[in-house]
Amino acid sequence: MNMVNKILILSFIICIILLIFIFETNNNIKDADACLCTEILSNETFLNNVNKMPSVKNCKNKFNDFESAHLRCIKSLNFDNPEIKMDSLKST
Repeated sequence: MNMVNKILILSFIICIILLIFIFETNNNIKDADACLCTEILSNETFLNNVNKMPSVKNCKNKFNDFESAHLRCIKSLNFDNPEIKMDSLKST
């Protein structure tokens, strides 16, 4: 095979792998989406229209209720407190 055919075949294989990766990761709700799911699960209008909105159904399947989504949202946030430096010239 000449070089052009090899490049085309390699490009095709890479595209197929990328498409499979995108479809596999796109359908799953990640833990980082827990904050969005807290908003969705706290809205009664969204919950009433669960059959019309796939995102509401995905949130309900992943987190079951508002409380579990809210806890997962809090765990995903970084709450590192900054280090407080005391000024040596000032008295406390």
